[in-house]
Amino acid sequence: MADRDDGVPFSWKDTDSIVIERVEAIAVYSNPKGDTVIRQSDSMGENDAVIIIPKSRLKELIQALQNELDN
Repeated sequence: MADRDDGVPFSWKDTDSIVIERVEAIAVYSNPKGDTVIRQSDSMGENDAVIIIPKSRLKELIQALQNELDN
């Protein structure tokens, strides 16, 4: 068990304290065609997960994500 900077005992096994689990880096950018690309880094650096959304469908994706957030 390690101490926090404030001197309070802390353990990563105390899952009640974890707010965000570890996630790989996520990038959002436009490709040369104007589509939106969402890419998540592969921890091994070999096969990033890639999703390409046509610009004409981006609002639908944003709305679906907002619905998930609201529910």
